[in-house]
Amino acid sequence: PLPKVPTQTGAGESESGLVGRDIAPVLRQPVARIIANAETIRNRMAGPLADEYSQYAADIAAAGQHLLALVEDLSDLEAVEADDFSTKAETIDLATAAQRTAGILAGRAQEKGISIDPPRQGESLPARAEFRRVLQILLNLVGNAIRYSPDGSHIWIRLEEAGAMARIIVADQGPGMSADQAAKVFNKFERLGRSSTDGGTGLGLYISRRLARAMGGELSVDSAPGQGARFI
Repeated sequence: PLPKVPTQTGAGESESGLVGRDIAPVLRQPVARIIANAETIRNRMAGPLADEYSQYAADIAAAGQHLLALVEDLSDLEAVEADDFSTKAETIDLATAAQRTAGILAGRAQEKGISIDPPRQGESLPARAEFRRVLQILLNLVGNAIRYSPDGSHIWIRLEEAGAMARIIVADQGPGMSADQAAKVFNKFERLGRSSTDGGTGLGLYISRRLARAMGGELSVDSAPGQGARFI
């Protein structure tokens, strides 16, 4: 007889977690060094450098950042698909999460002349969720909005009460999506036809929805071609 093909185990079982447990910790430091050294060369910190070589260094740094993002997303993917995955239930302020997100991504938005409009000081909307995971979702949503919105546009982060639920909305002035695209945007590895050079791994929205659902919530999108997108 031939050896039996082993049954595929779930992400939470003992044979899983290869990226998060073994690969991610090993890769983070060397990839971070590649990015740091490439940025040093790109910025000519060690002396004059021809423009074309500075651009090569920029390409290396961008590729390194994409690889690091992929490692982190695959690690998160294993976590959220594990059978025993859970989140903390704590009282948080969605306004604080939104303001912190805007602060973290302000520099990236400024590079494209994009303004982020978070809730005002004094606004508050409490919710039951894990702050770290809510921040992770918002960083993904606002980061995507920056990546795919035109230069000089606006991104809004708004708060709403909806009965027993608390909503946080990220709206942009990007190209928007058709109904078919909106139906697929939360699929694993879905990039809506974008090339690998556009950034992103195609996992962020899938992971974000899994996180929202793990906290007893939901993540959805309202969009139309040419009318931007509202992620709720």
